[in-house]
Amino acid sequence: MQIDSFIIKQLAQNCGFDLCGIAKAKPLSIAKERFENAVANNFHAKKEYLERDIERRFHPALLFDNCKTVIVCGFNYNMRERACEKRESAHRTQNNLEKYKISKYAQIKDYHVFMKEKLERLAQGLKDKYGDFNYKTTVDSSTISEKAWAVQAGVGYYGKNGIIQTSLGSFVFLGVLLIDKDVDKYEEPSNRNCGNCCLCMAACPNRAIIAPYCVDSNRCISTINLNKNETNFSSIAQYGWIVGCDECQEVCPNNKQAPISKEALALQASFFDNQNKILETLTPESFECNFKDTNIYKLKYEGLKIRMEAVENYFQIQQNRFC
Repeated sequence: MQIDSFIIKQLAQNCGFDLCGIAKAKPLSIAKERFENAVANNFHAKKEYLERDIERRFHPALLFDNCKTVIVCGFNYNMRERACEKRESAHRTQNNLEKYKISKYAQIKDYHVFMKEKLERLAQGLKDKYGDFNYKTTVDSSTISEKAWAVQAGVGYYGKNGIIQTSLGSFVFLGVLLIDKDVDKYEEPSNRNCGNCCLCMAACPNRAIIAPYCVDSNRCISTINLNKNETNFSSIAQYGWIVGCDECQEVCPNNKQAPISKEALALQASFFDNQNKILETLTPESFECNFKDTNIYKLKYEGLKIRMEAVENYFQIQQNRFC
């Protein structure tokens, strides 16, 4: 029995997903080779977990027995205009700009939770329609390469910054549903690319995009400040990012007209509208209250304070220079 691809996409939309692509489960040899080259060149910032189980990242049947189909779903989490446009339109002075910057992905409730719930609802909806089958859901919770499968399923394509570009821009969460059933129709892999555009490469403050489609994670601000074991943030403090980094995405033409997600707005974190005030008066109690249901909570109060203090120290030194 084959599952109707139209039904899958219809159910995915009903579950709150903005994008859905379907790929035949088979080894992705080219993607695997690229990944291995990145690891060999230590572009993965010596993250040991990325060195393990590489074969399973690109071969679903090794991760989930008898896997026949890979369903990739996307959720648009764009909640407001690009920060650079916001600054320009408001004509604010340097003193009034946000001192501590947090990536959009962390200004929303923990996507691991609600994306997993949506995938489970999708799987249950398919079961209700087609009867019992085996499945596995994953949202950054297994070794599978969600980005590689997003390309294979036609959901998007790699930008030169290594981030998946979709019809809704790049501010998109990805989730994967593996099933042991065949589908009547599979997508063709996306063959789009960024063409001659290199805006993201020029915008990267720490020059982490060392070549088109090649990112050195050792230099990536987002990778550095999301490392829970990192304690020294002086090298990136001047950029103001304390959680993640959106610089390369904010200049991307694909995000210029990216739609605002109403559901993302409904899921925004409680600190969203008062970010500066909450951070500047942060206590263990207010951290617990404002960040418990977000990805920032994993950094813990002490971890967030260390990142903030590095930024504060940098700007204090700059002020003293001109006094």
